[in-house]
Amino acid sequence: MDARALSADFEDVARLAGRSILVVGDLVLDEYVTGRMTRISREAPVPIVEVVDKEDRAGSAASPAANIIGLGSYASVVGVIGCDPAGSRLETRLREVGVDDRGLVRQSEVSTSTKTRILAEGFTGGLHGRQQVMRLDGLARLPATAVDACAARVAGLAADFDAVLLSDYRGGVVSQASIDAARASGRPITVDSQGDLRRFRSLDLIKVNQAEAQAALGSDDVDVSGEALRRELEARVLVVTLGADGMLIFDGQARPQRVPAVRVSQVFDVTGAGDTVIAVLTLGLVAGLSTRRSAELASAAASVVVRRLGVAVATPSEIVEALGQV
Repeated sequence: MDARALSADFEDVARLAGRSILVVGDLVLDEYVTGRMTRISREAPVPIVEVVDKEDRAGSAASPAANIIGLGSYASVVGVIGCDPAGSRLETRLREVGVDDRGLVRQSEVSTSTKTRILAEGFTGGLHGRQQVMRLDGLARLPATAVDACAARVAGLAADFDAVLLSDYRGGVVSQASIDAARASGRPITVDSQGDLRRFRSLDLIKVNQAEAQAALGSDDVDVSGEALRRELEARVLVVTLGADGMLIFDGQARPQRVPAVRVSQVFDVTGAGDTVIAVLTLGLVAGLSTRRSAELASAAASVVVRRLGVAVATPSEIVEALGQV
């Protein structure tokens, strides 16, 4: 890689710092339980896993917030937690990564959502030595009071930020009232949606994965039909992530722009990769980078986090290094 290209990469990644983003979305405590299989149980034909390690992290909407902070910008999160041990642990993890919690809604009648991943650790090592074998979800249903409180937080906070990022894990926080409150702020809005895309009309940037785009289109041919979906949603930009095949950008041009994935042979765990992508795309939008350039940085950042276990962040230097390997 020549010095000029390296300098340009450093400059573009540096532009992602110094921004402020309000992240609105569903919060989950991600738990990781690692063990080793010791024998088969006498009670049933199932393996007995001896627990050797436990850890937890702030996941779902907290993941893009952590990525934003990891790139030198400021993030506050609007979401719901319960007044329970899991909620306390989640708050602790948010503070550890530097996420501002002004927008948190704490409700005693809510159980904090959790996702517990059971990981098997091999005796012979191998890549990272751990492999996810099961996930146990305990997801809370939010009462109307919590949903309304989130919308009120968005209405009170959004105007203080450079942009609003909607992280929709279908848990109820990203309600129509919250979307309307974000629109009323006049700030740029980006969304990472796992739900009904058609709720998100007239936004600046919408990111979905390939399966979600195909479901919304009723067609497997995203290349051909993606621009029609963008126009239907009245979005300025639609980004469709394709896993190992990179991303497609639809922005009104005759043909979509394709951004290749980076270091696809070194994927270990895809958890949180989409959160990293939307965080970088949002920061790039605010920084005035082109969508294609933002997507290139996002692809490089995602190539870093998929090589690590669970929710992770990419540092500026790691993104630059990954760009050099394209």
